Amino acid sequence: MWKKLGITILILTLVSLFTLAPAEAGSKTRHRWQGAAIALGAVALGGLLAHQIHAHTPPPVVYYPPPPPPQPEPYYYRHQSEYVPGHWEMVREWVPGEWERVWVPGHYDRWGNWVAGHYVERQTPGRYVERRVWVEGHYRRY
Repeated sequence: MWKKLGITILILTLVSLFTLAPAEAGSKTRHRWQGAAIALGAVALGGLLAHQIHAHTPPPVVYYPPPPPPQPEPYYYRHQSEYVPGHWEMVREWVPGEWERVWVPGHYDRWGNWVAGHYVERQTPGRYVERRVWVEGHYRRY
């Protein structure tokens, strides 16, 4: 508080000294160097005051969350093995083609001739079939 009051009094004193100076007639360049010295002094004083304002600001508050509590080591890590739970897997299997004997009843063909009933051998082609298979859980060693 005393520092602020002292700076305010100093500023008012300097302002009153410059505003109440007597006017003198004379050369235009007579007080050029004095004006330059006053300007440099004002810049230096302003720099010091600005530095004092920024020098005493506290650093920003940074929040670091606490580390998580330690967890007990899982059982499978202690014994160098890992349990893989049971799961469904899709398995692709080849089913071979089949021959079958099929009865074709008597009928007329497209020219109007009668064809008596007879047996025909037909083959179904082989194909892949996907099945779901349950895989039991097990321990996997490292």
